[in-house]
Amino acid sequence: MSYNTKNYTEQGGEKTVIGGTLEILPGASVTGLSADPLLPATDTTLGGVKAAAKAETDTVSVAIGEDGTLYVPTYPEAITPAANQADSIAEDTATLVTDFNALLAKLKAAGLMAADE
Repeated sequence: MSYNTKNYTEQGGEKTVIGGTLEILPGASVTGLSADPLLPATDTTLGGVKAAAKAETDTVSVAIGEDGTLYVPTYPEAITPAANQADSIAEDTATLVTDFNALLAKLKAAGLMAADE
């Protein structure tokens, strides 16, 4: 009688084959993988990538697709600043509305605000 298994260690212990699922539980460790530098993963080699630590100002989220690909949203080409709007010295509501509308027009012209429909 013979018995076939997906997970086995070859005679002599030089090679272990995992044909099923290898589950590494929290608190476990794996030794022998490259750590410094951490090599990129390939189809045949375990590995990873290093990235700088997240800074307080970092806001770009990433996602891993069902195909295992890491997706990062593209940055806009460049942000064009709006033209300067001088401080308002309005002494009445009508003049303040005029100043405010001038600011809105400059934001729209710079592409920082959607245009009126």
